[in-house]
Amino acid sequence: MPTPPPLPQELALVEGPLPAGVAEGSILGLGGYAAGVRALVDLGLVPPDVLTGMTLHLLSRQPRRPKGSEPRKGVIEGGVWVREQVTYHAPMRIDEPIQVSGKAVRRFSKKGRRYGVTISETRGDGRLLVSSCTTGLLSYRRDPELADAHEGLAESELDLPGPDWGAAPANPSLEHLGAVVPGQIIAGERVRVSLAMMQQRDAGRDDNPIHTDPVVAAREGLAAPIAGGSHVLSFVQSRLMEQWGPECLLHGAHFDVRWIGQTYAESHVVPRARVVEVAPDRIGCDIEVDGEDRTLLRGKMMLPLAGALR
Repeated sequence: MPTPPPLPQELALVEGPLPAGVAEGSILGLGGYAAGVRALVDLGLVPPDVLTGMTLHLLSRQPRRPKGSEPRKGVIEGGVWVREQVTYHAPMRIDEPIQVSGKAVRRFSKKGRRYGVTISETRGDGRLLVSSCTTGLLSYRRDPELADAHEGLAESELDLPGPDWGAAPANPSLEHLGAVVPGQIIAGERVRVSLAMMQQRDAGRDDNPIHTDPVVAAREGLAAPIAGGSHVLSFVQSRLMEQWGPECLLHGAHFDVRWIGQTYAESHVVPRARVVEVAPDRIGCDIEVDGEDRTLLRGKMMLPLAGALR
């Protein structure tokens, strides 16, 4: 088995617009609950759940292993996200030429599983659009002989994204956001996440077939394909956009999300956000997506309302 390169490892720059169909795929992936996303796409803008996947966009376009060679044992090609820390600094136009850069900064093993941490930035027309720190599960099956270890940067050394206070004044939803009150709950209806929705969301791409191909899912020891992390998050985000305006999340909002359960094809989810903080310069929310018998996603969102420096 080849030795992985030392960390931090600079990744190859990825340039060009996003693949055709990603915005429409985001709408189709929500089934009948896409009003918030559709309103944004009608403005010619990329939905926030697509922006959440910019690290995957970068990693999936890195130089590949030699054709015909086998993947490393126990490694899921594309990975499965377990945590995403992401800031949407400015709206991205559909078909906008972009540049995505990043580094693999940390690898660690814990309780018999391997993980990797990647940071990335996405720019377009000289503007910073998205900054991300993504933690991915590299080996789904547990290896009882794998010792806990880490290499690369320590967690305390990572340059993590946070709310972009300077982006807030450009938010066209500020009037709606000014009416938000603590304790407000923005909940969505119970939705069945079908395999067809998962396949339509990927718009024919195969960045990570564990989300769309039952054969690949079975090979990885899963009972069925699992929805991608940004797909699960999109059910919360679309509901917020319906409530507060289609662009509300695209001017400095920061999400810190952990996926703590798998969303299998044909299972049901219920998204919910609860406002826990309202101040002159911010709105804070706890967010979650519940499955049929457990919580699947849990996280926090901070949405800046003013340009004060922090």
